[in-house]
Amino acid sequence: MYGFVYLLGFLTAVFAGVRRFPCYENTFLYTLYISVYAALGAVIGGRLGYVLFYEPGYYLGALSEIPLLYRGGMSFHGGALGLLLAVYLADPRGFTVNGDRLAVLSCFILPLGRIANFLNGELWGTPTDLPWGVIFEAAGDGIPRHPVQLYEAVLEGPVLLMLLLLSRRLLKLSGEAGGAMALFGIWYGILRFLAEFFREPDRVAGYLFSGITRGQALCAALALLGLLFLAVLLWRRRRCPAPRTP
Repeated sequence: MYGFVYLLGFLTAVFAGVRRFPCYENTFLYTLYISVYAALGAVIGGRLGYVLFYEPGYYLGALSEIPLLYRGGMSFHGGALGLLLAVYLADPRGFTVNGDRLAVLSCFILPLGRIANFLNGELWGTPTDLPWGVIFEAAGDGIPRHPVQLYEAVLEGPVLLMLLLLSRRLLKLSGEAGGAMALFGIWYGILRFLAEFFREPDRVAGYLFSGITRGQALCAALALLGLLFLAVLLWRRRRCPAPRTP
């Protein structure tokens, strides 16, 4: 299921188009070039992020298991960092423009991953007595739980896209390179932070403090990074004209 989602995301990035690379006459070649880097960065970063953020102690004694992706263990936040680093290395000059386009595309790809979580019966929610509660066999307790994967599919898809585009327009960032990327970090961090209140904490991490999960802590960090990047963009706009998205 995940392989299908990753492949679909890769093909979406390729055929949606990212940006014309000055060294290529064919736009498709550049799009493919960036998409390959982005896909590799997301997978490698997602795996290393899980290792570092969730189970560093275990993998320190089992280094040979780190490449075994089929055993599970991926981190969105690590994947996002890996993707951004890879896209920057692929073309530093086009980093902000490519980041903006990929941020918007993510709003169509991320919900597919959450639906895959639901179909696989994993990352389930906390117990609930609401009529739409779902019993997940893997939980092993027969208790109805929030289908939080579906909540996240809606929040990380149409809701995130709407907030991103609306705030981008209100802040007059529609043509400013880097604006969508910054706003994506802010809104994704906030929406995912809220959704985590209805989700069971990760088995290996549990709660950090006062009912806050590790995922929420990472989302807060992502939102703060987005705010910092946004502040830099607004400051630069006041001092000099910003680069425009073609």
